[in-house]
Amino acid sequence: MSNEINPLRSLANQVLPDTTLQARTRKAAAEPSDSYAPPESFERVPEFAQKYFTHGNRVTSLFDASVTPGDEQDEIFKQVKDVVKGAHKSIQVEMFSLEQKALVDLLVSEVKKGIDVQVIMDPPNEAMEDAKKQAIEALRKGGVKVLLYPVKEAGSEEAKYGQINHVKMLLVDGKTAIIGGMNWGEHSPNNHDYDVKVEGPTVSKMGWLFREDWITSGGDKKDLPYIGEQQPIEGASSWVNLIVSGLDERERTIGKTIRRSIDNAKKSVHAELFVLTERATIASLIKAKQRGVDVKVILNPLKIGENAVNEKAYGELKDAGVKVKWYNPNEATQEKLHAKMGVFDGDQVIVGSANWSYAGFNVNREADVEIHDPEVGSEFDTVFASDWKNKTVDHPIYLDEADRNAGG
Repeated sequence: MSNEINPLRSLANQVLPDTTLQARTRKAAAEPSDSYAPPESFERVPEFAQKYFTHGNRVTSLFDASVTPGDEQDEIFKQVKDVVKGAHKSIQVEMFSLEQKALVDLLVSEVKKGIDVQVIMDPPNEAMEDAKKQAIEALRKGGVKVLLYPVKEAGSEEAKYGQINHVKMLLVDGKTAIIGGMNWGEHSPNNHDYDVKVEGPTVSKMGWLFREDWITSGGDKKDLPYIGEQQPIEGASSWVNLIVSGLDERERTIGKTIRRSIDNAKKSVHAELFVLTERATIASLIKAKQRGVDVKVILNPLKIGENAVNEKAYGELKDAGVKVKWYNPNEATQEKLHAKMGVFDGDQVIVGSANWSYAGFNVNREADVEIHDPEVGSEFDTVFASDWKNKTVDHPIYLDEADRNAGG
């Protein structure tokens, strides 16, 4: 009998009463020992949700190259390349945009070393059809196993405006993961974005996400590597939970977790967002400000066609007294804010692929992580404070190419 434990099917129980929990799902988060005492921030997490976290994870904060120039150790693509090159058996990538030639070539080179490389991609679409088709062809020609996620088309009953697989996740040997908001497109390195590298028990949950999406995309489970339970890392302090979104109502935990985190914040909520349109989340931000929480939001000035996506949220927050600013894009490099990141009370971070929108919370395939660790929270909050001071303006500056490069 297999010892594999799939925690995904009951992910929604993280935000529901304990009456529907399954015993095998509880096992996904091992009981903490005295050396892994829960952080103080767990006081803000409902008891029934705490059991879905794993302890003893090592989390490394990763940023785009412009955050700490000259220091490559926290730079997203430096870490991506190093982790990929360090693979011994398997590489699994689930990526919305994977057109960057250097990374396509790197994955192909790993196949030549005998590494099993599997990729799930969002299907080619009108905006990026040629580039995606070329990347898929190059990967398959090089021996990479590529599947396309079966998204719902616009006009379908489940997704009126269509669906995308928006996940940005790398798994290596089932032991190390990089997850966040950064795509692997040609333009992506120019954007301001956040990822994290995760080592420890939560990586097993990510393996189950990839497994589920591989099978959904028509893959054979026999082709997938065994998913073992990663043990807590001695001395590692991060408590982490994987949260997801999709058409399956049982797996829509990102929006609920974000709103719970805003509603339970006592001191501060700091967010940098590519998109903010989800009504209940905007209301939660306003209520947090009204009860005395320091709420600051940086929004990307996104315009798709004639639709200024974030201006309504900006106006509502501003009118309610919330501190909100626009990210100041770089016209020379076409840099934009592509992040989907929130820091709560300085010791909790939620970061990942999901825009704070209806589609991001209810329709698209998305993956975020919720991290409770004062050190990680401080690192993200430090970058936020620098951005607030140095990279914001009071009026939106729309790039000419913003609509062409909306996906990043």
